[in-house]
Amino acid sequence: MQIDPLKAWETLRASRSDRPGRAGSGARAKTYATALEQAQQMFRAAEGVGPQTRPLLVFYGLSQAGRAIAAAAVGLKGEDWNLVSHGIHASGYHLDFADIEIRRILLALPAASCGSASCWAHRSEVTKQSYGPM
Repeated sequence: MQIDPLKAWETLRASRSDRPGRAGSGARAKTYATALEQAQQMFRAAEGVGPQTRPLLVFYGLSQAGRAIAAAAVGLKGEDWNLVSHGIHASGYHLDFADIEIRRILLALPAASCGSASCWAHRSEVTKQSYGPM
């Protein structure tokens, strides 16, 4: 499948006003539009910097794109869509786009916090999303 990057960004930009899935209103709508804009700006900025800085901008661009996807995700209920850390992971890149799993790492402090990052407990939550027609 051939994808024209300029056409893809044009379609994504248009989706900021006609938001997909559950990003139609409220905090999800604001997060979707803002995160998508920030993702595009990060990717654009990455094109103009050297190899030492480029990975950082691409990482944060992908992070923001993940936030936009989560905001639109129909399968994420309550506040599960609100990704508040760097813990966004995806797998299944060899699969069709609709079959890629988005995984978020949840961090929870123990009852008696020791104040150290090593005290954080990690758990992983897999969510298979339906994003509707692309």
